[in-house]
Amino acid sequence: MTSDPQMERLSPEELGLPEGARLPFRFSPGHAWSPLVVSFPHVGLAWPHDLRPKPQVDFARNADYEIHTVYRGVPCLGAATVEAHYSRLVVDLNRADDDVAVQLVPDHPAPRPRLKPGVQGGAAPVGWDRPGRGVVWASAMTASAGTTRILQPPLPYEEFSARIDRFHRPYYRALEVLLERRRERFGYAVLLDAHSMPGSVGVDLVLGTLDGRSCAEPIASTAMDALRGDSERGSLLSVRRDDPYQGGEIVRHFGRPGEGIHALQLEVSRRLYMDERVYRVLHWPNDLRPLQSDDPVRGGLAAPDRRRSRELHELVTRVRALVRSLSGHPTSGASTDAATRTAAP
Repeated sequence: MTSDPQMERLSPEELGLPEGARLPFRFSPGHAWSPLVVSFPHVGLAWPHDLRPKPQVDFARNADYEIHTVYRGVPCLGAATVEAHYSRLVVDLNRADDDVAVQLVPDHPAPRPRLKPGVQGGAAPVGWDRPGRGVVWASAMTASAGTTRILQPPLPYEEFSARIDRFHRPYYRALEVLLERRRERFGYAVLLDAHSMPGSVGVDLVLGTLDGRSCAEPIASTAMDALRGDSERGSLLSVRRDDPYQGGEIVRHFGRPGEGIHALQLEVSRRLYMDERVYRVLHWPNDLRPLQSDDPVRGGLAAPDRRRSRELHELVTRVRALVRSLSGHPTSGASTDAATRTAAP
């Protein structure tokens, strides 16, 4: 492992890809070593040029659109980041690689569609078909927020498997490699999986820990404290834990607190950083410029009103506090406190 964190790299060979292959995600190393990796599995908007036909749908509405802009500059705080390049309509990276209905891939040797992603033992009954919500989507949202069919079965298993090998497995392998490097250095590692949710959910921030199974309680408590902020001053944002989102497949797959790998999911209400009616992010006030880049957010609207500016400021403050707390946890170092190694009962 290189001593310079900014020289950290991921090679195609490490990820099971052919030599010289383009990585299906964007990797940014941290500016300092820390136990934290931040994952953005649903920010991709691209469609592979050789995968036809391209769905005629609104790709932004089928993504956690621009949630990574809320985290801009976090490599300066020590977090390495992995951002999906391709749309979740190619493969949904927050689903298991066998989460597919038999109706969609009839010749799949062992399909295991889930009733609820991220929940062990959540296998669906025979004949279950969750339209558009497995690892390969069959339907997607249009610009009018309706749904339309984008894939007519049957999808041959050979084509399905090629998507998994090209896009899904390299993403998981990248997270695995990065987390293992940090566990070797610090004795433990932390994964934060970043998502967004509709404003209609009615809460601003939801921290998912699979009801305490994906990370040790001290880490979950530290994260909640960072998200709540200064209780005396009062936060503008509402925060919940595991309600209504406990976490998806990435948190389930990597959250092994008994082995020193802790995983959390953060859902951010899209109303805080965008106009959901037209799916355009807000311009950022001058005092909220990212730590590294001063590039404006793509397609920004006019500056939000005073209330929304305060909420946006609070959102960025809380997210940065969360990243700082997970990057510099009190148990950081070669000797890790037993509490970070063992899941809460």
